[in-house]
Amino acid sequence: MSTNLENICREILRTDTSIRFSGIANHLGSLVATAQRDNLVPLMTKDETSKYALQAVLRAAIREDFESKIGTLEYSIGKYKKLIRATVPIGFIDNNENKRYLLLSLDVNADATSILEDKVLPLITANEKNLI
Repeated sequence: MSTNLENICREILRTDTSIRFSGIANHLGSLVATAQRDNLVPLMTKDETSKYALQAVLRAAIREDFESKIGTLEYSIGKYKKLIRATVPIGFIDNNENKRYLLLSLDVNADATSILEDKVLPLITANEKNLI
């Protein structure tokens, strides 16, 4: 399973040169697969990235409380001074244990919305069966 997920992370990286990091976290916020752009100097350590993954999943889970009113989360984007982050729920079926989250970091000048909608989300849809 993790080999498939790691391949998907690498494939996502290839969709746009401004994607710095691609990771998939499980429903508990643990990273199960990651890939990063070649020659990238990470801004955070592996431990900090793991903590970020946990927090991103918790934030996404909290947003689920409002789904009955506003619909399901398609993605969220946060822009910081040094990068852009996106969280995308993926591989959802009825069982919470199969929930996964795609976590992306992009260069600060990237057009994150276009990259997500035109490149990443179609790739996720095409690989949906490999994500659960």
